Amino acid sequence: MERNTPKQLFTARQKQILSLVRKGLTNFEICRALNISANTVKVHLAKIYKIMEVSNRTEAASLGMSEDSNDVKYVPEIKLLIVKKENFDNPQMNMLTFLLTQNLHRYHLFQIQGASRESRDGDFTYQIILTGTQDSKPCLYLSLYNGNMTQIIGAYSRKVDERSDIEFLSNQIVMHLYRQMLVAAAQSYERHEKNEPSWWFVCAYVHYKLNCRNRECWEKCECDLLALNKKGISNAFLKFTLVRLYYMAITEAWIKAQDYIGKIQELACSSMRNEPYSCYSRLMMALFNILSGNKKDAIAYLLLVTEANPENIWATMLLSQMYLLMGEEYKALEHIKEYERYFPDLENDPNQIIPTSFIYFLSKNYDECEKYAMRAAYIRQETFYPLLFVIVCRSLKDDWKSVETYKKLLFEYHPDFKIADCTKLLNGVNPERRREIEMMIEYAFSKNNP
Repeated sequence: MERNTPKQLFTARQKQILSLVRKGLTNFEICRALNISANTVKVHLAKIYKIMEVSNRTEAASLGMSEDSNDVKYVPEIKLLIVKKENFDNPQMNMLTFLLTQNLHRYHLFQIQGASRESRDGDFTYQIILTGTQDSKPCLYLSLYNGNMTQIIGAYSRKVDERSDIEFLSNQIVMHLYRQMLVAAAQSYERHEKNEPSWWFVCAYVHYKLNCRNRECWEKCECDLLALNKKGISNAFLKFTLVRLYYMAITEAWIKAQDYIGKIQELACSSMRNEPYSCYSRLMMALFNILSGNKKDAIAYLLLVTEANPENIWATMLLSQMYLLMGEEYKALEHIKEYERYFPDLENDPNQIIPTSFIYFLSKNYDECEKYAMRAAYIRQETFYPLLFVIVCRSLKDDWKSVETYKKLLFEYHPDFKIADCTKLLNGVNPERRREIEMMIEYAFSKNNP
């Protein structure tokens, strides 16, 4: 006979642990999700078993499954309609269309339906129209529209034959589709258009502004995200967006790290408790570990993300930085090249340029670092780290006139800058290399330099 265990017998922590046990997490995974020791988990489990009158986790997980302590508000998904206008005789084209759907599912954001004709009912957030030629030169044509088919967001054409790398093509197309959907949603939100689901348009706007390294919008971004949370609208992607906002603000020296690392930890652990296998929960844990200097744990979480979703290029770029901090330059540059392979047209994208300049900086290739940092500073003059890299690289060349020019620019955008602000950039760097870099920065900003 099923036994009902009164909820009030459990402490808040025991309820959390029991919830994670029911989701299939191991003790080690529970430790990470709740940021507690293995021994603490064992002690709580022993008390849980005693209260429930069971002898193991399997019995505890199966008993009283209906007694969930949290009521979760329904959060609507992004509705995506994929319209395949015709059946393709070319097996490569059929495989490509199948992989497109599969790879979009990997983002865990979309509710995807298939159809043979467009919808005019306005029930979808986006519609993807697939057509193709099946002559001697088969080609797939793809068009991305908004939900009511009034605006074309993007269009792609790809030649498809027996020599085509279908897996690569599908990954590349999906990465571009996701990027186009995000930018279109951000621009729609900026125009104050009313769209659903609201959380997606707000989050897209925040990611778009973060990609632009836009400091002026940072307070509005935080306010809009927190407003959604107060309405009870929350999911792992929204929490990740808020964590990424804090992470970017810390690394750009817009806010003090000590004021926000605790908030990042709270959001990451909360998401791990509710959605432990979500790539966004794992990304949050990776960012928290990066800021805490735990580079091995950060890499472990990032690898889980890229294994589940190879199209997550942001995780790939973070991995390259972490590998460099571990002294594995080959792996770091390998991930940079992978990014460039998928996005050869984004050589002026700050998301690519700034991490690349950082990697060259840490690997002591100062000429390449300066080249990328100069390009980033040209695109976004207010961005902190490119200006810092240019100042240090120019000081190594004794180009003090140029150093003073860029120092003036840096202090114009960051009047409260202190050399100590650079230390968070070096979390995880081996002590010898870290001290060397700190001395280079101190030398570049020394009042006694020529």
